[in-house]
Amino acid sequence: MLKGSAEELMKQELQAVAEGVVASVFQLGSPSPDSMANERSESAHEASQDKKVSSEDIDMQHKAKFEDMKNKLPEKLNFGFPVSEGNYRLQIIKNVDLEELRELGSGTFGTVYHGKWRGTDVAIKRINDRCFAGKPSEQERMIDDFWNEAIKLADLHHPNVVAFYGVVLDGPGGSVATVTEYMVNGSLRNALQKNERSLDKRKRLLIAMDVAFGMEYLHGKNIVHFDLKSDNLLVNLRDPHRPICKVGDLGLSKVKCQTLISGGVRGTLPWMAPELLNGSSSLVSEKVDVFSFGIVLWELLTGEEPYADLHYGAIIGGIVSNTLRPPVPESSDPEWKSLMERCWSAEPSERPNFTEIANALRAMAAKIPPKGYNPTQQHPST
Repeated sequence: MLKGSAEELMKQELQAVAEGVVASVFQLGSPSPDSMANERSESAHEASQDKKVSSEDIDMQHKAKFEDMKNKLPEKLNFGFPVSEGNYRLQIIKNVDLEELRELGSGTFGTVYHGKWRGTDVAIKRINDRCFAGKPSEQERMIDDFWNEAIKLADLHHPNVVAFYGVVLDGPGGSVATVTEYMVNGSLRNALQKNERSLDKRKRLLIAMDVAFGMEYLHGKNIVHFDLKSDNLLVNLRDPHRPICKVGDLGLSKVKCQTLISGGVRGTLPWMAPELLNGSSSLVSEKVDVFSFGIVLWELLTGEEPYADLHYGAIIGGIVSNTLRPPVPESSDPEWKSLMERCWSAEPSERPNFTEIANALRAMAAKIPPKGYNPTQQHPST
């Protein structure tokens, strides 16, 4: 137990070191959850130096901020004002209409539940008030980021992107929450661990195609995910012949500024493109998602976790030096291997876009015989 705790602590410290290194290279744009945490700790330190503020005072400030948010923004959203250039509006969902069934997971952001919204299965993400902590100017920015993100997600409608239903403003203790589509089999990572044998080559190819279609749509909307990985891809495996996969957890996504995105600490180390860490550019493209997709293709191929036997320090060093890639099994399908390696090319310009990826996967799928097809039945012996 002690050894496991020490290793976990080391991982956290190394992750923090990595983020510190990157923060010194990039001018941060909208913060990731981890960078928010760093900023919050710095803010708390500054506050303790400048002025002694009790925890009760801080709680009162947060509650007042949320009340201000609830009093002003819903008024604009609920009375017919469009929240974007599209035809969709951000929906405000009443907490009384929600029923929590079971906890699905938790983190620094809060807790996710499987629940019901007026009888329909949904995922409810209860956001921790601490996510909006900090100095007044930082609170204002983070609340603005929350609303901008919610408005953006409400305008996304694609069969391979998890649907965003709306936000809750009257949660327990005045908390806020988001309500999204519920996928019955959870994450692709979970499915690969539990249903590895039942997911044959054809099904894994269909899952890869679904992800490519969803990402093609998002990039077409000038949205970069920044944290594409098997944990954030949600699946429904109820149909034994046709698995369904959708891109989820767009919490780190950011709308592109024309064709580039201002850099920042985003993503999860094993899936992060080298240009996000090695300081090669302060502006990165949507090709960071393509790199991550290459790692997802490897996960689909092997059913394993990338770099599971490496410490975070080794992963950071390998990414920064652009020398680290997961080992490719010798028995791999040549076309799958080629596409995967193109996706994680060291040079972003050499990586295909998701339209090209989708077309390549379609071509591969066309070569797989339909389920139950037996070529020997076509030419019976005489």
